[in-house]
Amino acid sequence: MPKKIIEAALFLKSKPITIAELVELTQVSSTEIKKKISELKEKYNNEESGIRLIEANESYQLIVNPEILQKVKKITPYKDLSPGLLKTLSIIAFKGPLKQSVLVNTIGNRAYEYAHELEKRGLISAKKSGRTRILKTTRLFVDYFGKEPEKTNLEKFVNN
Repeated sequence: MPKKIIEAALFLKSKPITIAELVELTQVSSTEIKKKISELKEKYNNEESGIRLIEANESYQLIVNPEILQKVKKITPYKDLSPGLLKTLSIIAFKGPLKQSVLVNTIGNRAYEYAHELEKRGLISAKKSGRTRILKTTRLFVDYFGKEPEKTNLEKFVNN
């Protein structure tokens, strides 16, 4: 039964879920959770599955297989990311690594909230640098969106 609960929780939650959350939900040990997650990875992380079970920052999430993402993203293109989160993530992807202070100057004080949420979701990492933090996309960003950020064409849009 715990495996079914874990699978359902991963399916229903639009954000990564931690082992601790799964332990609380299933009332089984973290060792048992990890075993069930390994079984689910075998199920989903093969070339015939349209779903991937990914791990980031000691959290787990089900995502669409990047190989087929382009075909199905029209159905629900990242509805779980608000326009503000998407704008913030786009700036970090195209300009990053980027100082958080520069991001705040670009989009305002909500940048702190957005950066925190994106970091919590594992889409960006933040490293302390003096009085600010350096923000950059993570491997999960690539897995989530199915490709590396393209910076080459950005200059023509920024300078115009």
